[in-house]
Amino acid sequence: MPIDLLLRIEIVLMMAKLESPSSVRRYFQRENVSNIPSEKSIKAVYDKFIETGTVFDRQRSGRPSLMTEEKLDEIEEVLSTTSMVSVRGVSQSVNLSKTVVHRAMRDVLGYKPYKMHRTQQLFDEDKDLRVVMAEILLPIIEDENNDGLIFLSDDATFHVSGMIHKHNCRIWSQDNLHTTMEVAMNSPKVTVWCAMSSKMIIGPYFFDESTVNQHNYLDMLQNFFYPFLQKKKLTRRIIFQQDGAPAHFANSVRSWLDDSFDDRWIGRGGSISWAPRSPNLSPLDFFLWGYIRTNIYRTRIKDLNELKARITQEIQSIEKKTFHNVFLEIGNRFNFYISLEGNTFEQYL
Repeated sequence: MPIDLLLRIEIVLMMAKLESPSSVRRYFQRENVSNIPSEKSIKAVYDKFIETGTVFDRQRSGRPSLMTEEKLDEIEEVLSTTSMVSVRGVSQSVNLSKTVVHRAMRDVLGYKPYKMHRTQQLFDEDKDLRVVMAEILLPIIEDENNDGLIFLSDDATFHVSGMIHKHNCRIWSQDNLHTTMEVAMNSPKVTVWCAMSSKMIIGPYFFDESTVNQHNYLDMLQNFFYPFLQKKKLTRRIIFQQDGAPAHFANSVRSWLDDSFDDRWIGRGGSISWAPRSPNLSPLDFFLWGYIRTNIYRTRIKDLNELKARITQEIQSIEKKTFHNVFLEIGNRFNFYISLEGNTFEQYL
């Protein structure tokens, strides 16, 4: 069934915000949208918008569409010069219609489109450290005696206005649909910290200052995190992880961690190092923060108090089985690092 124009526009706007066809489809389900398109159709609409700059079915350009051996050679020459070119770019170079060029690239020349994944730049020592870390931590994660006792932590910043990650988001139509997307300048924000195990989340903790430093971070550990562990009688049993952020590496923080957890903490300067540039291993990075953002920004947030309340509500609503499933995914990611010798693996997920 064809997707109507207004729904195509909504797809583009929500993809710009949520960055995932599955997340967009869940959003439509929550909003009770009728005739919700499939994830494949959502992706097709957005890919077309990125490629052509329009959600409207424009008329053909009228350029010649005759395919010859010479034109096939011209297409291959363009693609051999640079593979990072759109079908429209090729069609303009060889002066043929986009449909004909696309068919020739796909059916005659055998080219297929592959999505580029953005990853951090890695050095050889990063890959080695990733493998070493994965080989040490994988059996610890998989040990049933440690179930619920490994806490991985992280912090993230949330804005009252929400986050828009895509630029140049334009809507093309024959009529002015007066579609708007408001973005507040200098939107109030808050930094949120959580620690997650396979059974629970500790947090959220909201930092009053806009920047996390060694002083407010240590204060959080001493007066929020550790008392929670004491209440649960977990202080002598857990394994705690933090990344290598400057505030985490301060002498005062590392000394407190040594005194509080002995050799049971993971991170820069700990008994087990956490490999730098490895956010794709943290369940807070690859699951929690995105999950929260997807849900709290469905309607406008008026101030910081409401933002904090929504974040807290979303975290408290997560089912316990979700934590277990997320930790299974951590094990999968460690296995990827080992089998791929520390190289990035997002393209295989």
